[in-house]
Amino acid sequence: MLIIKSGGWAFLLLAVLVVFAQANDKIVIAHRAASGYLMEHNLPSVTLAVAMGSDYIEQDLVMTQDDQVIVLHEPTLDRVTNVAELFPGRERKDGKFYAIDFTLAEIKQLHLKEPYPNSGRFPDNNKNLQLTVPTFKEELELIRGLEKTLRKDIGIYPEIKQPWFHRKEGKDISMAVVKILREYGYKSQEDKIFLQCFDPEELRRIHDELFPILQMNLKLIQLIDDNNGDETKSLQWGEWINYNYDWITSKSGLRTLSSYIAGIGMDKSMLVDKAGNLLLPELVSDAHSLGMVVHPFTFHREKELLTSYVTTFEELLEFFYFKVGVDGVFTDHCGDAVLFLQNRVPATAVEPAAEPAVEGDVREILPAQPTVAPDLPLSPVMPPAIPVDGPGVTPVAVPEAAAVTIPQPPVSTLTPEPAQVPNPSPASVSDPQMVPIPAPVSVPEPVIPSMSLPSEVKSQK
Repeated sequence: MLIIKSGGWAFLLLAVLVVFAQANDKIVIAHRAASGYLMEHNLPSVTLAVAMGSDYIEQDLVMTQDDQVIVLHEPTLDRVTNVAELFPGRERKDGKFYAIDFTLAEIKQLHLKEPYPNSGRFPDNNKNLQLTVPTFKEELELIRGLEKTLRKDIGIYPEIKQPWFHRKEGKDISMAVVKILREYGYKSQEDKIFLQCFDPEELRRIHDELFPILQMNLKLIQLIDDNNGDETKSLQWGEWINYNYDWITSKSGLRTLSSYIAGIGMDKSMLVDKAGNLLLPELVSDAHSLGMVVHPFTFHREKELLTSYVTTFEELLEFFYFKVGVDGVFTDHCGDAVLFLQNRVPATAVEPAAEPAVEGDVREILPAQPTVAPDLPLSPVMPPAIPVDGPGVTPVAVPEAAAVTIPQPPVSTLTPEPAQVPNPSPASVSDPQMVPIPAPVSVPEPVIPSMSLPSEVKSQK
C-alpha cells in the first residue's frame, strides 16, 4: 500500500473542490427542450430534458389568432409541422403559414416533425407518433407537476418572440405572457425563471410598466442579435427598420442595462471567431462586474456543427464555460452538457508524491482523478490553512480512506521552513517500532486547474 502526506491530500482536495465549485456554478439550458434527442418544443421533449438534469427549459412563445400563447420557435408553422398538408392555401404572400392566422383548435390538428431529419437526430419517418404543438399553459402545468413528483425546482427560460410582429398584428404578447407566468406562481427574482427577449425597448416596458401593474419582478435577459436579423424592428417613418445592437456590448451600454437586466445572451459566434479568437474579450468580464450573467447559444454535438477550433462537444463546452467564462449555455444536447459538468475533473491535478508504506501509517491512496458526486456540498468559504507534514504534525484524515489507528504525537502550530530532501528509505528503519521522521519538504502553492484547451486543440485554430 501507499501513503500520501496530509499536506498533499489537502492540496489535492482543494484543487478538486475548486474545479467542482466552478462546474457547479455553471448551468445547462435545454434549447427548445431536449431538441437534440427528440423533436423540439413538445411535452415529451420537456420531460426528457428534465430527466436529463437540465437546469432550465427554454420555451419560445408566439400567439395564435384567438390570443392563445403557444410554444413555437418562430411565428411560422412550416418548419416543424405538416401545416401545408392540412391547410393548403392558408399561406401568406411570402409562402409561409403563420401561427397568428390559425386558431388553437386548428393548430392542435397539426403534427410535429423533425426539422433536421438527416442530421442523425430523431427520425422523421414516424407515422404513429403524433406529437402536437403545446400551449404555454400546458407546458407550465407539466413542469409544476414534475416539480411536485420529483421534489425539485425546475427552471424555465421563456422567450417572448418578436413583439414588434405581434404588435403589428394587433396583439400584446408581452402582457399575455407575464399574466400566464403570474397565474402559475412566477412573480419574484427568487423564482427559478429567466424571461428573455431580443427587444430592448420591450424589456424596458415589461420592467417599468407591466411588472408594477401585476406586482411582479422577474429576472430579465437581454438577447443580442446581429443588426441584420428580424428579431427586433422599430417603426420609423412608416417602415419597420432592423434594430441596431451596437450600443449594448459597450461597457456603458451594459451599465445602462444592468439597472433592470439580470444578464445577456448572444450567438456564441459573437464571442469567438471561427479560429477560436475572442471577438469581445471584455464583454463577459464587464457583464460580470455589473452583476450580470452571460448565456450564449446554441451548442450542438454534431461534428459538422462544431467550430474549427475544437474537435469534440466536450472541448467546445470546456472552451466556453472555463476559458471564455460564460455562466450557462443553450444547447440542443442538454444531457451531454449535464454529464460534462458532472464528470469534469481538474485539467492539471495536484498529485502528491507517494511514499513507501511504513508500519503504523497505512492508508489507501485516492485515484489520480477522483470522482466526486455531483451533489457534493461545497462551501464558498475557503478552508483554513492545513499544517504541512513535519515533526509533531497529525496526519489529516481522508474521506473514505481505510481507517487505521495511528499514534499521534502532540500537534505543533509551527510550519517548518521548506527544504528539499529525498524521501526516507524503508531500509533505514532499524527499529520496527520507530518510524523515521523525514526532513521538512517544500510545500507547493495550490495549483488551480488550467482553463485553456489542450495543445492538440490549440494547434487546430
